[in-house]
Amino acid sequence: MLRQTWRESRLLMLGCSIALFAFCWVRVWIVGRIDMSRFQGILEILRPEFENFSAVDFEQALTYPGRVAFTFTEPMVILLIVVWGIARGSDTVSGPLGKGTMEMMLSQPVSRFQYLMSKNLMTLFGAVVIAASAYAGLACGIENTTVKRENQPIKMQIPLVKIEVEVPFTRDANAPTRMPLSDFVDKEDMFPSALNLLGLGIFFGGFTTLMSSWDQYRWRTIAIAAAFLIIQLMLRVLSLSLEEMTWLRYTTIFSLYEPEVLVSYAINTKDGAWSFWFQKSQEEWRPGGLAYLSFLTGGGLAGFAGATWIFCRRDLPAPV
Repeated sequence: MLRQTWRESRLLMLGCSIALFAFCWVRVWIVGRIDMSRFQGILEILRPEFENFSAVDFEQALTYPGRVAFTFTEPMVILLIVVWGIARGSDTVSGPLGKGTMEMMLSQPVSRFQYLMSKNLMTLFGAVVIAASAYAGLACGIENTTVKRENQPIKMQIPLVKIEVEVPFTRDANAPTRMPLSDFVDKEDMFPSALNLLGLGIFFGGFTTLMSSWDQYRWRTIAIAAAFLIIQLMLRVLSLSLEEMTWLRYTTIFSLYEPEVLVSYAINTKDGAWSFWFQKSQEEWRPGGLAYLSFLTGGGLAGFAGATWIFCRRDLPAPV
């Protein structure tokens, strides 16, 4: 069963992985080509609007790590990991029922549990591969991108104490004009965000599999999952844009998908990125990176478990 499931899903997995790898690499390269200091004045004007729609501070968003972290919030990245989850989840039960191939599959010496488990394992494996591809593309981009360096003043060494000081109002003509992006961004700081992306893929895989387990038509399962995705995104936007609707953040799973926040944690406090709950200030406690991953992954695994329970007990309709 695993071999057959692999044959069915490998092209989609490969396509999503290559697309995400290339997109993340190019996105980081673009970050290195744009000098944000030129837009500082314009961005300052837009600061209030930006802070309404962003989960991180304005200053954090202007740094190289902050701008690289926003790669994970690009619609292309979210779309590809969600497409994998919905495509594979909808093909577990309602897909074969709609095509009329489920009866033939179950006529083989394999139980319903084994059949669904092989599908679920491939969905989980694909989510891991796709999230790892995104991180690999990001890491390659960080290692191979250079950024423009501002003109550096000439440095002179003070005799006896051997301390270098910068000479004001001078420019070092021999200083390199570009520097590696890796001097400003640690690729390991992006790892919690890649895990956050993995959690999102697992959640949508589990949710769609749960919807597929009781349904008969694949198109309806996909429609339900797509509608759920759109509603969740709308709730997220409303919770960020309107102060009186901030409570909506508790109704959307995208409050648990904040890769830019996890990068901020990784840079400013390692405890935040790798803890379940941590104290950000004396009065404020915040969920850590493990809480984001656990809730998303737990929701997805609960969906897989619920789908298995339903599928093993339901009466399957006769093929049309």
